[in-house]
Amino acid sequence: MIIDAHVLAGVGQYHQVDPEQLIDQMDRSGIDMALISPIDREMAIYNREGNDRVLALSRKFAGRFLAYATANPWYEGGAVAELERALGEGAAAVKLHPPLQGFMILEKLVYPLIEVAARHRAPVYVHTGTPAYALPLQLTELALIYPEVSFIMGKNGKSDFWMDVIPALERATNIYGDTAHDFPERGMARMYGGIGSHRMIFSSNHPIARMGLEVEKVRDMDVSDSDKSAILGGNVERLLAERFRK
Repeated sequence: MIIDAHVLAGVGQYHQVDPEQLIDQMDRSGIDMALISPIDREMAIYNREGNDRVLALSRKFAGRFLAYATANPWYEGGAVAELERALGEGAAAVKLHPPLQGFMILEKLVYPLIEVAARHRAPVYVHTGTPAYALPLQLTELALIYPEVSFIMGKNGKSDFWMDVIPALERATNIYGDTAHDFPERGMARMYGGIGSHRMIFSSNHPIARMGLEVEKVRDMDVSDSDKSAILGGNVERLLAERFRK
């Protein structure tokens, strides 16, 4: 099974992704399932509307989509309540985007949301690569505070922080590296050499990147078929199994 761990879905300021067209692209790329995220203003302000929209899509297209839930930590108690609600209604994981949501990864403001994720055993995808809000080593410090939470390093520090990615991943073993926007013989090979296949997670970051191309990059890695299988779906499937474990 191939699971795309991060796809934007909806109509935003810069991107427009129709769900049915998205499924067609998934079929053409050999992707079985995708975790879909609320989009720009839903991440920043309209959290409940965004969460409800992607939850509705995950129900309408059951077996193809799983929903990310988000909440802007500046809403404080309201953010905690919204994240609890969305996870309670079936969201599979949490997404945080510090630049869009206006906080830095290391701010204590975000701690209550991570604690919600911990209670629900939900993995947390965090956008990285935007100074000074969201850098790989900042995510390491957060992950060390919450070792019981699995974090996905969204975009692996792109664009200018790739040199920090391996040290960040090596220091905190509860962080998973993201393959989006990378290349088999460069960043993916370095990541594989540093942490192995069991902590690498495939995502296309569609529509910013081409879904089919991102799949082919993983398939072009000079690793075993079992390693590719783990990267393309096995690892995130394991995290999701933990999330929904009864």
